This record gives sequence, structure tokens and C-alpha cells, in this order.
Amino acid sequence: MMWGWGMWWGGVIWLLIVGAIVWAVFATNRTGQPTRLSAVDILDERFARGEIDVQTYRSTRTELERN
Repeated sequence: MMWGWGMWWGGVIWLLIVGAIVWAVFATNRTGQPTRLSAVDILDERFARGEIDVQTYRSTRTELERN
């Protein structure tokens, strides 16, 4: 009769262990608030994607670095 209760508690223990592992994985992968890109970073990305030409990139970058 006690064997049945022991199996039930064993299942609960395993669920707690698996739950703790899942929680630990998600808790360590959280980065908090998302980082904001600077204007220069956004400009670099736009240039890399080909959205702006070299002349626009250089003039805008110069203006951003001046400020």
C-alpha cells in the first residue's frame, strides 16, 4: 500500500527537479531591458544593408560625430 504513495512522491520530486532546471535556464538567459542602438550604430546598419550610399553615409557620420 505504501509503495503507491512512494511512487507519487517520486513523481512530484522529479517534476520539481525538472521545473527548477527549466526555471534556471530561463532565468540565466534573461538580459533585462533591451539595449538601445546609438545613431551611429543605426547608420552603420543602414549602410551595411545598402539603404544609403557612401556619400550619405560619410556626411551623416561626420555630422553625428561632430555633435
